[in-house]
Amino acid sequence: MLSGRQLRQKYLDFFASRGHKVIPSTSLVPQNDPTTLFTSSGMQPLIPYLLGQRHPLGTRLVDSQKSFRSQDIEEVGDNRHTTFFEMLGNWSLGDYFKKEQLAWIWEFFTTEVGLPKDKLHVTLFEGNDQVGRDEESARIWQKLGVPDDHIHYYDAKKNWWSRSGVPDQMPAGEPGGPDSEIFFDFGADLKLHENSQWKNEECHVNCDCGRFLEIGNSVFMQYQKQADGSLKELSQKNVDFGGGLERILAAVHNDPDIFKTDLFLPIINEIENFTEKEYADHATEMRIIADHLKAATFMIAEGLEPSNKLQGYVLRRLLRRSAVKTHLLRGGLTPIPAFEGICHTVISIYPDYFDITADRDKISRVVVNEMVKFGRSLDRGLKELGKYTPDQLNELNAFNLYQTYGFPYEITDELFMAKGKKLDKEKFEHVQKVHQKLSQTASAGMFKGGLADHSETV
Repeated sequence: MLSGRQLRQKYLDFFASRGHKVIPSTSLVPQNDPTTLFTSSGMQPLIPYLLGQRHPLGTRLVDSQKSFRSQDIEEVGDNRHTTFFEMLGNWSLGDYFKKEQLAWIWEFFTTEVGLPKDKLHVTLFEGNDQVGRDEESARIWQKLGVPDDHIHYYDAKKNWWSRSGVPDQMPAGEPGGPDSEIFFDFGADLKLHENSQWKNEECHVNCDCGRFLEIGNSVFMQYQKQADGSLKELSQKNVDFGGGLERILAAVHNDPDIFKTDLFLPIINEIENFTEKEYADHATEMRIIADHLKAATFMIAEGLEPSNKLQGYVLRRLLRRSAVKTHLLRGGLTPIPAFEGICHTVISIYPDYFDITADRDKISRVVVNEMVKFGRSLDRGLKELGKYTPDQLNELNAFNLYQTYGFPYEITDELFMAKGKKLDKEKFEHVQKVHQKLSQTASAGMFKGGLADHSETV
């Protein structure tokens, strides 16, 4: 059965044979880009070249980019969402366009990796007041043999791509364009829709029930937002393709659960071993733990350490959320070596991305330090939470858990929701600001009337 590593290489080789230069994955932490914390797509490092700057390797590029999307953290737990993933990408910088791109990616999916044609659906941009309906792509898909009932049109929320979303949200200077997505249909027999929260709505290709899985998106990046709000065509028409390695692999295996691929299954098996629970009974929690520790492993390897700001805060949140989830699964504290073991398993899954010896030592040090620090208060914090009555599940006590036991807001919100209470983030932040003001006032008073008066004693 095709492995994740083999699939990645097949993709790179396929486009290399069509004149593309293979470029290495850049860092998860963007270089010289203060607008974002993490690299979230393959096109992000290539923005200057999509806007017309010449790339040193030419006009045809291909890569597999390490990516992290913190905005997806609440989605993790279903069959397909992750914070960390690999984005397979190929680009034309003013070279080929729709005809070549759609034909090549169709060939890759149906011939190179053998996906059944009748299980593939494509979506297109239906048009708006500035950009017309994408009939050109529809004609190309039809010539490639895609039947009309497998071609679907959606508005800009689904079939327009820019880093900022729909055209109205794009800032001046931002590039974007209509796209054509490819979905794999796992079939109605699995009853994924009937068993989902959308069971009373009509199932469609872009439904979130899990039956249809997006495996690739060809973006025709040919516009740039102007200061007056209009869209102007770029001097060069670009192609920006992105396809999630994990999702494509799930389609190749005809299993909608990406966590059953070899990119996750060894991690899931370890979680089953140390929690003594079955994945089938606790899939949501185990998916969160597996995803978060994988993402943390890559972050630490790139030099990040847990902190209370920027990327370090995201890393801390991933590690602590993993600790909470495993604690709840086990019914008690998880031995620190279990977390180390998972991170070492991640390294073994991705040998091309790590310095095996150096990274193992560095990752172990950071994970052990953070888990020991948090573990001292986790058990006590959860016991304290267990004493709360329904009326005490409020923003003030949520802040007390944060201040006393180090529970981030997001973790406390999850724990409260399990007890039927949804926290109000604005109220939580208000409590936090009031506390900070009181602390600053107290500190100032201590300095003026306390420490200053007793400097000899201090």
